[in-house]
Amino acid sequence: MKISRRLLSLVAVFGATTLGFTVDASAQQKPATKVNFRLDWKPGAQHAPFYYGREKGYFAAEGIDLQIIPGSGSSDSVKQAGSKAVEFALVDALVLVQAAEQRVPVKSVGAYYQRTPIVLMSPKAKPVNDVKQLLGDVKLGSKKGSSTYQGLVALLGANNIKMESVKLVDIGFGVQPLLVKQVDAMMGFTMNEPIEAESAGMPIHELMIADAGVNAYGLTIVSNDEFIRTRPELVTGFLRASRKAASEAAGAKQATVQAVVKAVSEIDAAREAKVLDRTIPFFTGKNAAFGVQTEEGWKQTIETAHKLGLVEKAPATRDLYNASLLK
Repeated sequence: MKISRRLLSLVAVFGATTLGFTVDASAQQKPATKVNFRLDWKPGAQHAPFYYGREKGYFAAEGIDLQIIPGSGSSDSVKQAGSKAVEFALVDALVLVQAAEQRVPVKSVGAYYQRTPIVLMSPKAKPVNDVKQLLGDVKLGSKKGSSTYQGLVALLGANNIKMESVKLVDIGFGVQPLLVKQVDAMMGFTMNEPIEAESAGMPIHELMIADAGVNAYGLTIVSNDEFIRTRPELVTGFLRASRKAASEAAGAKQATVQAVVKAVSEIDAAREAKVLDRTIPFFTGKNAAFGVQTEEGWKQTIETAHKLGLVEKAPATRDLYNASLLK
């Protein structure tokens, strides 16, 4: 009887080990860490990789219980990350340069947009094909104080055009001024205003400011200095999961959009599919994969912010980014 019991015990242990699950192994699994991630603005398909990655379990596989929080602007998001209210945030690169000057303890751990998505948009029936056309009889709409207005200032500066030489019309948000011909052109984000105008029946021509001399990163993934120092494995895991989801977006557009639709109420799937199409090209750049950021890229971004007058003294690149955590 003793021999039989011993044999049965050995068989039970051997079987459990062979199948790859034992009581000890399951007990060693660590619970997921709750991680708060604040967006730059209201959620949409421009943020789809995070929703898709969460749904597919990519963040969970990295030990991350991802909580996605809607934003109200990059300035707010960078403050949330700086005060440790959230572990990660999406922040416009130019706003991050300002935050560095103000000694907010955050750094970019990955570039989300490799270049700025701001465009000068005009009707295809009467397009603005060249920045120099703004010196003529073109009424240009922009909202003063907005990110797109900063983009306009950078665009004019890069092309040696003085603001007073442009017929600028201060408009609110939305494309109605262009639709009713109050203005001949306006500033916007490629994944937003042009889609609105075309949905209203106006085909749009876009002049990317990134193609007209404005060299700067767009959105960046930032984290608090203390979190980067104390939880580097979670930062790497967050970036790895984000990159995996972003890399699959182009081949799984419908599923990627649906992940956003399921998580966000009152969202138009057809419109968001167009948003995703326009967003995907910004995940990568010339010789740069998702998340990659370089010394030269940040030097150009800082130079742009300095020319815009966003900072009095250009901060050092080491105060802006940490590229060591993206494996």
